[in-house]
Formats: sequence, C-alpha cells, structure tokens
Amino acid sequence: CHQDNFVFNISAVIRHVNGFYQTVLAERPQNGNLSQYERMEKELLHKYFRGETSPQEEKLIMDWAEASGDNYREYLEERKIWNALLVHYYNIENKSSHTKRVSLLHLYKYAAAVAVIILTVGIYITFTNKTPDILSLQEISEPTLLINNKEHIALTQKSFSIEKKAAKIQNDHKNNKLSYLQQDKFSQQKEVMTNRLLIPHGKTYQLTLSDGTIVTLNAESELIFPSQFNPQTREVELKGEAYFQVAKNQDRPFIVHTDQLDIRVLGTTFNVSSYAEEKIMRTTLIEGSVSIEQNGSTQLIQPSEQYIYNKENDKIDIQVVDTNIYTSWTNNEYIFKNTTLEDILTQIGHWYKFQTTYEASSLKEKRFTFTIGRDASLDQIIRFINNTEEIYIERINENIHIKSIL
Repeated sequence: CHQDNFVFNISAVIRHVNGFYQTVLAERPQNGNLSQYERMEKELLHKYFRGETSPQEEKLIMDWAEASGDNYREYLEERKIWNALLVHYYNIENKSSHTKRVSLLHLYKYAAAVAVIILTVGIYITFTNKTPDILSLQEISEPTLLINNKEHIALTQKSFSIEKKAAKIQNDHKNNKLSYLQQDKFSQQKEVMTNRLLIPHGKTYQLTLSDGTIVTLNAESELIFPSQFNPQTREVELKGEAYFQVAKNQDRPFIVHTDQLDIRVLGTTFNVSSYAEEKIMRTTLIEGSVSIEQNGSTQLIQPSEQYIYNKENDKIDIQVVDTNIYTSWTNNEYIFKNTTLEDILTQIGHWYKFQTTYEASSLKEKRFTFTIGRDASLDQIIRFINNTEEIYIERINENIHIKSIL
C-alpha cells in the first residue's frame, strides 16, 4: 500500500509540473518574443525532462546544447525551473491531496535562484548518460578535464593522445602536462569545443593551449578554454590561481576573465590569484605588460608590479613586489617574506586540509619569513612556526588553533 501511494504521488507531481511548467514559461519575463524554433526547443526540453524523448530527439537536444555556450546555459536555466517545480509539487503532494496555488513570480524567482539536481524519490535528471552534471572541485580528487561539457577524463591515471574535432589532445600524466594542438586553421564551420580543466586540493597541472600559451594551474583552481581560439581574440576564464606564459601575437590579444576583472595582454608572463573565497585578488607581472579592466576603468602595470584588489572595501592598490614570492608555488615551494600568518595559512590551505581558529584576531597579523618545500607535511610547517616562539599552533586532526605565547 505504501508503494502504491508512492507511485501515485510521483505521477501526480509530474502531472502538476507538466502543466505549470508551461505556464511559467508563458508568463515569465522574456527578452523579446520567442521564435517558433525556440518555442519548439523548450517543448522538446520539457519532453526530455519527463524522460519521454526518442534517441533521435535526445541527439537533437545534445547537438543544440553543444552548439554554443549560450545554448548550454539556456538548457541549464530551463532544467533549474523544472527541478524547482518538481521539488515544490512533490512537497505539496506529500502534505496534502489538494492543489495549492503558488505565486508565479515567487516561484520563478525561486527556480532561477537555485540549481538543484533532483535525487528526490529516485528521480535523477541528467543531460545524457554520457554527459556528467557540471563538475565541481569538491567532487574530484585528481586533475580532471571536462571536454565540451560531455566527457570527463581523470588526467593522472594514464598518458594519452586523442583527437577531438579540430584539436589533438595529449596528456603526459607522469609530468602533469596537458596539451592542445591545433590541427589546422580556425574554421567557422568546425565545432569549437569548450573545455574545463579542474585542479583539486593539493594538486597542480600544466596546460599548453592551442596557441602555444602555457598555463600552470595551482590547487583548487579551474580554467575554462576553447579547443582553438578564434582569429580575433584568445579568451579564457579563470577561477583560482594560475601562472600564464602567453605566446606573443600582436594581432590577437589574450584575455583572462575572472569574476571581478579582465586581464588583457599580447604576450607576457604573469600570475593571477583569484580565489572566490579570498578577499584579496592579485595580478603579478613578471615580464611584458598587462592591461587590467575593472568597473569600466583600465590600468596598466609594468614588470615587478602587482595589481591588488580588495573585495571587502573595493579598493585597488599597485605595488612593486618581489615576484618570486608570488610565483614560488610553480617551483614546488612557498616563499614567505614578512608575510602575515593569515596569508600564510590561506596559501598553504590550498594544499593541506585544515580549519583555523584564533585565540585572538590580532594573531592573524603576526609576520614570518621562511621558505618551505611543497613536499613538507603540515605538521612540519606547524613545528617550524612554533619554533619561532612567536605563537603556538595546536593541531587536532584537521583543526588548528592558534594561541598566543604569554
């Protein structure tokens, strides 16, 4: 009897969502009128979400979503709405057999604000069996390549050489190097794949892009890049930290997009630290020149200069720095010179898992100078800092507590 009620609830949920989904699509704000083709696509997506599409229709959806980043984002937005409605009506069916009217505007805002992957009552919605949901850094334990939002490859398991569309992809797992080789000149008719390289906690990996640019990604970082660049620009998107050695091309600027600013170069070497959870963003120039665009203004920096943006107070500063300090991670070491304890623990936190608490907030400003290899353990680093007799760090499993020395 319990099973019968359960099946009834699921059927009722899908019936509710089936009708209400179309109502939301009809009444939500639109940027202009939907064309007949766009409307057909949404109805086909709706059918796909119900699990009623044929193999040919599934292929049509996959080809459409992979055709452009805008298409894929639209697919995700529609799935968010469907998922939110499914959760909403499942809850209603569980609480009452009577249909409750819901504010369309409220529901649309809720649907657009949350991205839920439905596991509720065994209903699991994915793009295709071959397409993983958008991976996050928390879901992986080794450097991973996501090709065209469709196929993901763990890079440290084996070396390989494969051809995908107009690109040849080579992986050297022993030396932690991935390369994209452009097979021929850019063609508008050929599909340009969008790729994501994700580097988890405690790892690094080096990527050579199709133009010859070399990007070294630090731990807990992600780079989104095309299989080949278009003739006008070379654009990538960074989350986290990376060291760029950009191939010179006076006709095609290289642009790094972050969540707060854009970095434009023609050919140069620089380091970008742009972790979402950190209050400070840094762009450090080693050689060449860099143009940084933020909030409608542009700032040029020269070699040995560092562009510093404080997210908390929205302030910008440019300083002359020792660039070796900010690029030392690429040589498997950390160099700290008169660095605050808070900054030290933030940086090594990308490599060692721990949570930090302070006996007093003033301890965060204690400064230290030392160099330590990346092969050092967290306990070795703690012992080294404790031996300075400036502070005392107590570790219990993955929690460290900083105390003052009286």
